[in-house]
Amino acid sequence: MTEQTTGTTRTADPPGGAVTAEPFVVPASFAQERVWFASQLARHAPVYHLRDRFALPFDVPARSIVDALATVVARHEAMRTSFRLDGGELKQVVHPPVEPAVEQVEIVDLTGLPAPDREPRIAELAERLVATPFRLDTAPLWRAMLVRRGDADWHLLFVAHHTIVDAASEMVLSAELTELVAAAAAGRPPALPELPIQYADFAVWQRDRLSGPAMQALVDHWRPVLAGLPAVHSLPTDRPRPAERSFDGDGVLRKLPSGLPDALATASQRLGATPFMVLCASYLALLNRLSDEPDLAVGVPVAGRDLPELQPLVGMFVNMVVLRVDTGGDLTFEQLVERVRVATLAMLDHQEMPYQKLVELLASRQDPAVPPLYQLGFNYLPQIPGFAGGATTTETDLMLEVTQSDIHLEYSTALFDRDTASAIADTYLAVLTTVLTNPGIPLSGLPVHARAAGHNQVSAGSPAEAEPTQHVPGAEPPRTPAEELVAQVWSELLGVERVGAHDDFFALGGHSLLALRVIARLSAAAEVDLPIHAFFADTTVAGVAAALEQQLAAEIDELTDEEAEQHLAAQDGRLG
Repeated sequence: MTEQTTGTTRTADPPGGAVTAEPFVVPASFAQERVWFASQLARHAPVYHLRDRFALPFDVPARSIVDALATVVARHEAMRTSFRLDGGELKQVVHPPVEPAVEQVEIVDLTGLPAPDREPRIAELAERLVATPFRLDTAPLWRAMLVRRGDADWHLLFVAHHTIVDAASEMVLSAELTELVAAAAAGRPPALPELPIQYADFAVWQRDRLSGPAMQALVDHWRPVLAGLPAVHSLPTDRPRPAERSFDGDGVLRKLPSGLPDALATASQRLGATPFMVLCASYLALLNRLSDEPDLAVGVPVAGRDLPELQPLVGMFVNMVVLRVDTGGDLTFEQLVERVRVATLAMLDHQEMPYQKLVELLASRQDPAVPPLYQLGFNYLPQIPGFAGGATTTETDLMLEVTQSDIHLEYSTALFDRDTASAIADTYLAVLTTVLTNPGIPLSGLPVHARAAGHNQVSAGSPAEAEPTQHVPGAEPPRTPAEELVAQVWSELLGVERVGAHDDFFALGGHSLLALRVIARLSAAAEVDLPIHAFFADTTVAGVAAALEQQLAAEIDELTDEEAEQHLAAQDGRLG
């Protein structure tokens, strides 16, 4: 693989950790683009902050652990990456390593605390670490705190933005840190795998691969699969969906009953399916019973590390794909598993389709308050012993995760009460236990908790759908120079002849990726830095124009009088 930089071509770094001396710029991967964009909508919510805690039970000084972290940072470009918009396209900027001095990694010694007080204190420190926002245009997009809990008992608290790491990356980090610190403790050289490529190499290769015929083949598959997909699920909620998308979340945890993993393995073999298929079919059966909706879609994360060169890398490879299944016709569970099996195999065969491209090409009119394509998620994590830590944010309305020993139901607190989420989790376990012993049961015969069934609940639809308007596009022309500028840019990029002051970007056919190009065009034309969240606060021409004027006023306030006069003169009257 090779990658294009600013005017040069850089091949992959030599194996073993050699690095460039200057920053270089390459396109962001599709996964980075998806998370970067979503994190702009989430503003300062830490929904895309991944946390971990690495136990390092070695009798070494703090400096040895910090040196180990510096080695990992030097080995993996993703740990030295930031992002910038360039003409509406997201770029990753890879920086040379700067060895983190002991002073840059906070060190906390808890040996003076009574033993029972140490874990609560560590939890407090971890929450503080995860709650601090990242600036995505500034590296590094990770932070760490080294905690000494006792003799030869170190714990590294680690938080990174999801644009640079995924769950598999955290396992790579854990393995490399453990080996480096163990080697330091034993006085031997570390045994680390050579890295044949770097993440930036992958990103450029991916962009090149998913172009032309390969992308068209993916589009040709997904277009009929997602045709007519309901814009919003019909699962009852405790409250109407708010007008602005909320990322506030919580989670409920349940242990799997004793013997259930063995029963799952037996049932999967008998049904000719994988455990994922059986567990996901159980979730779809539950959703069918709760919503009375046969046309169901759930978002499923796929690791995206099929190539052996990607296994040892730190980086963001996860893609979200949509699993759509028809659960109608009063199926038996066994029949539902077969439908899930067929849909899953087709999904996996076409999992390379970037989620953002799916949204761009196939989603119907988008409401910024509603996650596009799916609002319900499912994830099976067989390699993880159990779920650690709670959820305070969420991307979806509901996300069910199953590990080796438990289930975790993450839910939007804007839509669901904790009692409802608990009832849904309990009902899932009841459904799963039932179908594993009786796969021939009709879906209509499955148990449903009364609270989970949605008594006295409301529709999850968006406010925009609940209150349709009779607005005619282009009915009221732009009234100010700022509105004229916004309307002109929308007309050019959306291919719409007439754009009015109250026309909505998404109603005119806009999508999230096109929004980036609109923001870049407006920022360049007005010579301001229009934040993406300001664009989405009000997606009408008038709303975006007002945000543009406010941003211009804010930036002028920071200038001297002479600079302000020059800046206003440079606008040439475009914003009045």
